[in-house]
Amino acid sequence: AETQVELFQPIRFMLASPVETPAEALQRAASDTIWTEEKYDGVRCQLHRAGSRVELFSRDLKETTAAFPEIAEAALELRHDLLLDGEILAHSGDQVLPFFVLQKRLGRKVVSAALRREVPLVFVAFDVLWADGEPLLERPLRERRARLEALGLEHPFLLARVESAAGEDDLERIFAETRERGNEGLMLKDPGSAYSPGRRGMAWLKLKRPLATLDCVVTAVEWGHGKRRGVLSDYTFAIRDQEQGGRLVNVGKAY
Repeated sequence: AETQVELFQPIRFMLASPVETPAEALQRAASDTIWTEEKYDGVRCQLHRAGSRVELFSRDLKETTAAFPEIAEAALELRHDLLLDGEILAHSGDQVLPFFVLQKRLGRKVVSAALRREVPLVFVAFDVLWADGEPLLERPLRERRARLEALGLEHPFLLARVESAAGEDDLERIFAETRERGNEGLMLKDPGSAYSPGRRGMAWLKLKRPLATLDCVVTAVEWGHGKRRGVLSDYTFAIRDQEQGGRLVNVGKAY
């Protein structure tokens, strides 16, 4: 009962329970009112900012500030001390770039100016957990969202798109639109919910659907690194280009 949020001591992220259909989402939702947010294909990030200090933390609570220097630099210009929950995306213009583009930035200790230009980033904020000395975890999401909007964040900070859904038709439409914008799916949230670190309850749901499958050929394999050292773990996949005599064209990687 005495525990308080302390900046630069990362807290566990609130998690979402998976659902496969809008009908299941409506059945399992903790509230009759559902807020939707785009589910991004990036990396979850917790941003801590106070005075002249900024630190970023990954989903596993490791500090990752060095990999995203432009986000840290922009956070220093903010007019508030904050703890934000959000997602870092590779982003150019109004377009979210594929995750494999963002991968070029992950795990870096030093990021060159050329790489910053090649893979521009944004921080999409969807929650504020602490602001100017006030812990907000127990406030309802609708209040936290209002505080987030009042911060006046500017590029490279963006706010997650929020829409209300009243039924299956709404969810189907919003899901289709968010996929058209290059996102993975939808987050469905109870606007009255508190932020529960490390919890995977019904207050947050995630709606994803698998893409169509492809028959692929493995064209390359590499030794892994770190925990995957000594294991053949990085596979390159190709499909056949029938218009070019059936030649193999690489289309992606998996680990």
